Amino acid sequence: MSSDADLRNRLQPLFARYAENDAIEVIALATTDGFPVYSINQGAEHFAEDTLSAAASTLHSVSNAVTRQILGKGFKITFIEAEQGNVAFVALTLSGRDYVLVMSARESLNIASLRLLINRLAKEMG
Repeated sequence: MSSDADLRNRLQPLFARYAENDAIEVIALATTDGFPVYSINQGAEHFAEDTLSAAASTLHSVSNAVTRQILGKGFKITFIEAEQGNVAFVALTLSGRDYVLVMSARESLNIASLRLLINRLAKEMG
């Protein structure tokens, strides 16, 4: 079994457990070069997994460029605040490979709670 398949098998129950929170809409893991690894979507909106992965990769690159330019360090977490919810993006390394973890939530879950959940998930994954 390939390492990607092993990773997907490990993520399925972990993502499902976090998705038990009714406010969570999407949880996704993508490579930093834009390829989807695994995702779940329990939101009303349909999304293409490869499009989300490409967007997460682009945001990872831009966030890294900005934080390196301003702070001299790589980025850790980026938020997008929308009218009806929020999306968080976390950079993480698993088994020597770089990934972007994405979690979106309805507006009923504030940014601080979203930050707590996505960071907790990232630690469990690592």
